[in-house]
Amino acid sequence: MCPDDDFVQSREENERAQDELAFLFGKETVEQAGQLDIADLSLSDEIAACIADGIRTLKQLQDKPAAQVNFVNSLQPGARLLLCMWIMDMDLLKKIQKRSYLR
Repeated sequence: MCPDDDFVQSREENERAQDELAFLFGKETVEQAGQLDIADLSLSDEIAACIADGIRTLKQLQDKPAAQVNFVNSLQPGARLLLCMWIMDMDLLKKIQKRSYLR
């Protein structure tokens, strides 16, 4: 495999992850999350606990994509954005889903 093939594969994987995150969080939230750097935010213990609870809940629902979407939709917009940012930055998408959201 040549370097160009690696680049194309990486780009395709990134696009697939973005599509899957958009399925879960909505395209607007994913776009906002992509424009912010979670390292620039001051995360309080309360916010960190909220993110941890969100990840834990998504993992518990990992074989239930519709339930995951319902959970995410139940979150306040700010919490939804932070959770999306965390998943993006920590590359946790594969850990919270058992199978692809997209067929």
